[in-house]
Amino acid sequence: MKKLLTLLAAIGTLSTYAQQAKLTGKVSDEKGEPLLQANVVIDASKGQATVTDFDGNYTLELPEGSYQVTFRYVGKEEVVKAVVLKFGQTLSLNVTLKEKERLMDVVVVTGSKYEKKLSEETVSLEVMKSNVLSNQNITDVQNGVQKIPGVTIADGQANIRGGSGWSYGAGSRVAVMYDDMLITTADADDAKWSMIPVENVEQIEVLKGAASAIYGSSALNGVINARTATPGDKPYTKVQSYVGFYEGPTKTREMKWWQGRPQYTAGLNFADRRKLGQWDLVTGFAYNNDRGWLDSSDNQDLRVNAKVRYRFKKIEGLSVGINALGYWSWGKTFFLWDSIGSKSLRPLAGTITEYDNNRYVMDPFITYMDKHNNKINLKYRWLNSSNVNSTGQGSIANRHILDFSYQRPFEISEKVKLNFIAGTGARIDKIAPPNNDSSYLYGNQPHNAYNASVFAQVDGKFFNRLNVTLGARYEYYEVDKRNSLKDLKYPLFRLGLNYQAAQATYIRGSFGQGFRFPSVAELFVTTAIGAIQIFPNVNLKPELGYSAELGIKQGFKFGKNSNAVGFVDVAGFWNQYNNMMEFMFGSFGDPNVGAFGAGFSSQNIGNARILGMDASVGAQVNVKDVEINLLAGYTYINTRALNWDDPLTLFDYKGDTLRPGFQSAYKGSNAPAGLDTTKYITYGMTSSSDKNMLKYRPTHQLKLILNVVHKRFDFNLDYQFIGYQQNIDYAFVSQFFARDILLLLTQKIYSFQGLKNYRDRLESQGYRGDNILNIGIGYKPTDHFKASFIIKNVANWEWMPRPGRFEAPRSYTLQLAYQF
Repeated sequence: MKKLLTLLAAIGTLSTYAQQAKLTGKVSDEKGEPLLQANVVIDASKGQATVTDFDGNYTLELPEGSYQVTFRYVGKEEVVKAVVLKFGQTLSLNVTLKEKERLMDVVVVTGSKYEKKLSEETVSLEVMKSNVLSNQNITDVQNGVQKIPGVTIADGQANIRGGSGWSYGAGSRVAVMYDDMLITTADADDAKWSMIPVENVEQIEVLKGAASAIYGSSALNGVINARTATPGDKPYTKVQSYVGFYEGPTKTREMKWWQGRPQYTAGLNFADRRKLGQWDLVTGFAYNNDRGWLDSSDNQDLRVNAKVRYRFKKIEGLSVGINALGYWSWGKTFFLWDSIGSKSLRPLAGTITEYDNNRYVMDPFITYMDKHNNKINLKYRWLNSSNVNSTGQGSIANRHILDFSYQRPFEISEKVKLNFIAGTGARIDKIAPPNNDSSYLYGNQPHNAYNASVFAQVDGKFFNRLNVTLGARYEYYEVDKRNSLKDLKYPLFRLGLNYQAAQATYIRGSFGQGFRFPSVAELFVTTAIGAIQIFPNVNLKPELGYSAELGIKQGFKFGKNSNAVGFVDVAGFWNQYNNMMEFMFGSFGDPNVGAFGAGFSSQNIGNARILGMDASVGAQVNVKDVEINLLAGYTYINTRALNWDDPLTLFDYKGDTLRPGFQSAYKGSNAPAGLDTTKYITYGMTSSSDKNMLKYRPTHQLKLILNVVHKRFDFNLDYQFIGYQQNIDYAFVSQFFARDILLLLTQKIYSFQGLKNYRDRLESQGYRGDNILNIGIGYKPTDHFKASFIIKNVANWEWMPRPGRFEAPRSYTLQLAYQF
């Protein structure tokens, strides 16, 4: 034993003498902000490597000698420094890493669940920075996301590349996330956009295509992730206020319902980010008051948020924190308009809802990173959504999410680098009536839903040119003891390739599977909108599908000092869906109650295919005192119901097989020859179009965002062209709403009267779609103060994101901002 102790002591002494010098320093960006987890590498195989801490600091203990030290960070230019270390020396070496061609090397997280350059992603991914939101006075994230190429939103429902239609606010096919975790509710699985603190959002990342293999059920059609900023070395404090008003429609002047005092908007928001020793603190506040352009739709909301993180000094790499958010909104709203024409902006009598909603988020988290780049994340989210209103359509929904992940990069050699990430998660949803038990959306009992999942993904980079992604996820779902074991018997997979063919040429291809389990709302909703009802469907089947794409991103730069950089990106895609769910019109209710059982219900319509292409261009140009930033994109889709002529199996509110009824609500001319339309209907018969296409999808979209800065002035423009929706529910333009149901009801429904004539008139004029132009001019008299004047919908275009609901007319806003 004595000899063993002597030997161990000798080894320890040799080890001590082997480490004869220290290399220390700090790694920062061009703005002086520290870079967390930057790589400092000499020879990783010998353990001569480390990563920077939260403050950008690093330390390497080395034998004396000469070394080549490489400093790396995602999206930054690599720096190599030669150093000579002597015995007993402590050498300080601080390094600044500069950005690469910024447009293509923006650092994103959503595509792979870890930081990665945009140019190396294997899927199509768009990024919107916070300055775009501020320049257009965006107070609700959905209004910013709407400007991203390939994305449309109607009634809060996100649609990427035509993957969703208009589903009445239930069952999102897009995983809407806030700081990498779902912000969709337990009951309707719909996004609560207005909860997301715009004042502290750093960037919004949009992944296009099926991503269920890494994000789960809701990501069948893609992911939208709003990520908040983190504090830098310098404190950031900003106060912003605005006031504005709506101008009445000018094309159809009789639509203007208000007289005298204009309908106005006003608000105030505040954001603060700072480091206090080992603490990181992000806080925010926002209040918005919108009197609305729609009669009886005035609303107010208040939001507070705080994110606190503590970085342990004695346990390097360990941090804990909590993210808290509270949101309160109150006001009026309505779903059915009175009629097309002079009352287009007025509610149908008896359909006004007064609401008082509260929503809360609480996110405790733990993160640990060691010097070998092992990273562990443990996160929990409690999301509460309380909907209390005057029409018996309330619910209290609580969603609990637990997420654990482990990440580790491996540098096998200079030519082979791997990144491994794996994790597990669980979700518990509890939905119950409000305190007033008679006010409940989902039948006569509470509902419970459960989810458990495991996933793993490996990303490889070979020869510094080829990026490969391979991932899989398995999930289990259960809603009121109904589970997914029969519907999802195997893991979902994703595969992606990205090859750098030239210095700034990236060719990519990807394939990803998707899955979506029905939401509680789609299965059990029971409510009314005036005389029209929305019914449950307990027999609703899950959706399955996949997404495939092939794309190329080409970077460019010109000018002597590379003062102009940009990219062109083109991608073709194929999205396939099995058992697609859509809300459909029919006699799903009790024929002896209300409007003779007429209403809407979520039903499986069979299989669908969406083919299309994306093309986008981005540019940053600096010419003397002028800086120009441009992002533009065009999306084309070709949609097809693969069961257009096949009889649909539909279910009523009791779960029984349904006969269609209300023959005038279906388009008989679209029925296949020989079909007994008294017993069966087809998807084609529910469609207003004679051509096979899915409903509520614009075939063409064009988006453009332009920012020009000259000294203390800036000019901002964003333009959207959203193509005409050629196919909608035939019931909306049929004789059923225009005539037949009026003969049966004492409460007359005029909402859809005139819609057919309105659409016929547009089509006869060769109407192609809607053109929405917003502009803003800003001036900074000092470095801290900025005043902006913003005009939205400059042409005062009258347009509908869904039948009968006109969007806002022209408005004028004065915005004042002060940054300390």
